[in-house]
Amino acid sequence: MALFLGYDPGGKGKNGVAAIQVVSDMPKIVDKATVRDAAEALSWLQDHTKTAVALGIDTLLAWSPKGGRACDDALRRKYGGNSIVAQNSLYSSMTLNGAIVAKRLGLPVYESHPKLLLRVSGENAIREIYQDALASSGEDHEGDAIVAAWCAAMGHNREWIVNLFSDIEDDIELVVPGARYPWFEDL
Repeated sequence: MALFLGYDPGGKGKNGVAAIQVVSDMPKIVDKATVRDAAEALSWLQDHTKTAVALGIDTLLAWSPKGGRACDDALRRKYGGNSIVAQNSLYSSMTLNGAIVAKRLGLPVYESHPKLLLRVSGENAIREIYQDALASSGEDHEGDAIVAAWCAAMGHNREWIVNLFSDIEDDIELVVPGARYPWFEDL
């Protein structure tokens, strides 16, 4: 059965990785871990690529020369909150580690925003799995990687047909050609 991989880039010792399957439209964790850095994350993910079909990453997979992305502005307008940070305000571990892994792994890649998705969607199954991961590790890195993998599955399987990169007019540069940003509803 196909695997969907997830990556939550972070600082030293705060890189979450996950592998899930989708069984009868439900996410099932195959494996998860928190690793030291992007190199260890890449190695962990490569160990799972034999049956993997896509990668979801909690990072920016498109950058705008304007200093802000229209898709982020649209998310802020629709949902409010302060979890959608401008691209120029992010720490390098998120933007650089995510881009490195996305480019090197060689799978179709999907951007995700786990915290926002959990807050605004009705996806109860993934919310419960996230809470279980949080309870078992005490950190959110693995949970974010699981949600990123879920977003990749939903985008790759065309369950979520909205692509925030192409459905919102913007002057963006994809970090990885073909990258998508699937979302569960129109903005």
